[in-house]
Amino acid sequence: MKINFYDESISQNLVVNDRKIVFPSSAFGILRKELVRNIGIDRLKGFLFHFGWETGVNDAKEALKKGLSLEYMIKYGPILHINNGHIRGIRHECNVELDENHNILSYFSTGTWIDSYEAEEHIKQLGKSTSPVCHTLIGYSSGFMSTVGGEPLLAKEVTCVGKGDSECSWILRTQKEWESEMQDELPFYNETPIVKELEYTYEQMLEQKNFVTRLADFQKKITEEITNGSNLQTIANMVYDIVQLPIIIEDIDHQTITYSGLSEVKYLELKDDMEQYIQENAHENTIKRKEKSLLPFRKKTIKTLNQERLVTPILVQKEVLGYCSFIYEERKNDKYEEDYLFLDRFANAASLILLNEKTKFESFERMKGNFLEQILDGQFTASELIKRGKYTGLDLGQPYYITVMDYKKSQTSIEEEFLLQEKIFDTTFRYFSEKKHNILVCQRDGKMILFITNETLKKPTIYDVMENFHDFMIVKYPQGDFKFGISNVGDGIKHAAKYYEEAMIALRLTGRKKIVPFKTLGIVGVLINSKNISGIKMTAEQELGPLYKMTDPKTKELLKTLYNFLLNGGKLEQTMSDLSLSMSGLRHRINKIESLLEKDLRDPNETHQLLLILKSLIVLGELDIE
Repeated sequence: MKINFYDESISQNLVVNDRKIVFPSSAFGILRKELVRNIGIDRLKGFLFHFGWETGVNDAKEALKKGLSLEYMIKYGPILHINNGHIRGIRHECNVELDENHNILSYFSTGTWIDSYEAEEHIKQLGKSTSPVCHTLIGYSSGFMSTVGGEPLLAKEVTCVGKGDSECSWILRTQKEWESEMQDELPFYNETPIVKELEYTYEQMLEQKNFVTRLADFQKKITEEITNGSNLQTIANMVYDIVQLPIIIEDIDHQTITYSGLSEVKYLELKDDMEQYIQENAHENTIKRKEKSLLPFRKKTIKTLNQERLVTPILVQKEVLGYCSFIYEERKNDKYEEDYLFLDRFANAASLILLNEKTKFESFERMKGNFLEQILDGQFTASELIKRGKYTGLDLGQPYYITVMDYKKSQTSIEEEFLLQEKIFDTTFRYFSEKKHNILVCQRDGKMILFITNETLKKPTIYDVMENFHDFMIVKYPQGDFKFGISNVGDGIKHAAKYYEEAMIALRLTGRKKIVPFKTLGIVGVLINSKNISGIKMTAEQELGPLYKMTDPKTKELLKTLYNFLLNGGKLEQTMSDLSLSMSGLRHRINKIESLLEKDLRDPNETHQLLLILKSLIVLGELDIE
């Protein structure tokens, strides 16, 4: 079936220049929602008020052409309200006082709008408000009455269904009568007309579009630089050329990585100023630095007398490695949010570059760690090891030390323990890298093994190096308990396994000490190193008698008491303090031990031999005093 027709319809009554347009209230509700999204709830009020005002003014001008009285016009306004579909009904009363020329001396009108379309649509599209929402209705009433009255008459909504009240009620008075009660609200009534609002909104949207375009172009240029393999300094220079703001990039300890847009003199001035700020605010700025998980500044901006900084963190694998900052020197900035978006994208680029450098560094260090394991396992000849060592920058023909570091593992799961090991491993080789100590590091049996050549040490002794490292780790991991065993100086790379064993023996005998060199163990080290294990166990069983049964918890407590008593040279007060025992309790235990061993613990020969046996059992892993 085919249908063809031609028709033409023209309204002869429609006024082209100021026609009436009818649309459903739901369409107005959608318009309201979109306005809130584009210009915000605060500007929405003025926009809709002036929309209503101009509608009321136009209706009033049409009505005035009929030459109607002021009394009739006051009654006629609500009728137009209803005819326009703004409300379903109205209740109101009005008191007007005129002078002899029929000018308004005072005006007071109150009323209630029944079923305001504006309150209904606001709730549908935006939910309940905290303030009245019938902005077009008060605009219409104000515009209509100001036109027919010949002077500003302003309506104010008192209660509103849109904010949860039972009805929409209002008051209308002259502007002069409102001035004492509406000081804060009168500027709202005097805002720019709706055409100006539209122009302003368009300008804002155009400005926003231009900004988004700039930001996208900025992101594209940064991505291209990263793809081309540019370093951080090159990208920082490019960013400065674009945003024209000086840039400083710092690590977690606020040491500068690079900067751009500043002379060296100016940079040093700003650096000193910032260091002073950090010191003065140290109690506020220190927030879990050991975990590098939070910014040391709670705000995006930092202000001192000499500078203002916009700051964002550089995050790599959920860890803060440093900070990017834009510097404002002698002027105040009113576009923090826009600048921050540029800064944030620059920080993302910096994180990618630092992640790449971090990955390269860690891969190289882990390769060196694998090489250390090959050394300890004796997989190659000495000449081959020396040859391969040159690839790591180490001369393995030099004397060396092997240190074994152990640390408390208080994690609740295997995964948490593994993460802790990885953190400590990463911290270890980064610490020595920053100190310019080229060492080998690996993990074995849950412990950290460090291989350090004499050439690397230069002036400090191995003990000094480990003591400084221990102090650093305690600051970094305050809950940690780090202990170190240090071997004798190694005289041949082929014997590395022997010196590793020495370091392990020293570690087992740390006790209350944190660092123990093997050379301080004396005869115990020699005895254990001879591998005379069966002889040691036979002697221990003979000398300790019933206390050799170390599986019994009570026996272990007596052995622990004996070990601490002998280690303290027989001093009861010190042993009492170490074991948290009373004097009477300690004396009781000593007497019981002497009775079981049939030995006099005041005899130096007896005590020396017993201490030697207990230390040997600790080294062999037969006895755990901890």
